[in-house]
Amino acid sequence: MLSQLREMNGAALNEWIASPDFAKTFHDLSSSAEKVFLKEIVRGRLAEINLHSRGILIKAMQVGPTYYQREKAIRDLMLATHGHDLTVLKRQIDRCDDHRDLAQLLFHDIDRSDYRKQILDHIHREGRLHPCQEVRIVTDLDDTIYCNWADKRFPPKTVYPGVLQLHQELRGDLVVLTGRVGDRSGILERRYRKRLGVLGVKELTLLTGTLVHQFVHPWIFSKKWANLERHYRLFPEMRIVMFGDTGQADPEFLSKAARHYGVQVAKALLHNVKELPAPRRAVCDQSGVAVFDTYVGAALLLYKAQLLTAEKLERVMQAALHDLDKIVFPAPHLRQARQKELHKDLQSAEEALKGG
Repeated sequence: MLSQLREMNGAALNEWIASPDFAKTFHDLSSSAEKVFLKEIVRGRLAEINLHSRGILIKAMQVGPTYYQREKAIRDLMLATHGHDLTVLKRQIDRCDDHRDLAQLLFHDIDRSDYRKQILDHIHREGRLHPCQEVRIVTDLDDTIYCNWADKRFPPKTVYPGVLQLHQELRGDLVVLTGRVGDRSGILERRYRKRLGVLGVKELTLLTGTLVHQFVHPWIFSKKWANLERHYRLFPEMRIVMFGDTGQADPEFLSKAARHYGVQVAKALLHNVKELPAPRRAVCDQSGVAVFDTYVGAALLLYKAQLLTAEKLERVMQAALHDLDKIVFPAPHLRQARQKELHKDLQSAEEALKGG
């Protein structure tokens, strides 16, 4: 195989790496053959490996143990990538249908602390030099994307009207920050992803907690904060739009994030599922965290912050109406109450559009 590789030009090499057979061929290599392969490709012909192929190689090396030669190759591939290309590469690694995302790669799979530091330092430098105009959506899950904890207004597991359309209109990568239990093997994360996929929530990065964090609010806060800090270290070039809810510790969490990260937090929004006591509401007001009743209301706040266009706001409005119409409520008065909430925000949005 190596003799064939040496005969390939750059275009043929990238075409082969992008082929459906590459992953199986790579994983079938013996340890010694893989070492020679990585030396030939990554050290010898790295300049010929295009951006897409670099991502494929790194994703292939995430499957199974990351031996020394894999860690070195991953480091070399990432250090050789700069500017916007590095953002694209990181997002390619981060998009997955299991637990093997960028955080898993850098904070778990790579064991050598010097390699990890070199990559993170490179990400930090490039992020400062090349800020990105796109945003990433950092959101809680329960009572923020769907009804599942403190919110009794909707049937359990209901995806909130308009939320998925709003995520789509923001055109940002979706990062779910939750206190739910996770595990290094990814078994629980795959289950969460499967459940979310059934509900229509797809293409996300899922940052989870531990068993102890799931039930103790201060620890939920601390684990979420640790995950947020890790996320920032991985994508310092991108601003974030944050979503949480008023049911648990999110008011304090989003307020701290807005204060700590400043302009990196483009907007922080809380879904109003439980009335906040005055002191907690004051904390939110002081840090610029806004509270919304429906996702049309959230979209309106983002429109006023110039994070959504008028056309995108209108599409969220239409989607929210459509989504609400499909929900089966156990009693008519519950539907009427939700319609009243939505129509109030729809009216405010229409007025803003006319005035804008």
